[in-house]
Amino acid sequence: MPAIRDGDRIVMVDRKLFRDDNTRIFVGVVEEYDEGVVRARGFSFHVSPYEIAGTERHSEERVRVISLSAGDVAYLLPREIDIAKLQIRRSPKAMTLTDGQMFTLDLSEWMLRA
Repeated sequence: MPAIRDGDRIVMVDRKLFRDDNTRIFVGVVEEYDEGVVRARGFSFHVSPYEIAGTERHSEERVRVISLSAGDVAYLLPREIDIAKLQIRRSPKAMTLTDGQMFTLDLSEWMLRA
């Protein structure tokens, strides 16, 4: 049985290539999974390292093809989450992905990554 299945909700945190790169986070629903490659439909967030507080809204919906062997970090979310309601909230010491109701995922470790 694969670790990721069609219909799963995922969060992908892209590896930074340069120190001052924005942290790029993709939240999506898996449409297809085949031998380490995922096709997912969802939303991207770009978090600037120079802004320390606020709420990040997602971009337009998009389809993304992701290789699980690329070194990016992946999290699985509960299947009942509505990804369109997710947003990133930041303070000087914390960053969370939340739907504003019952779900919260702490992403603080990605705030100061180089």
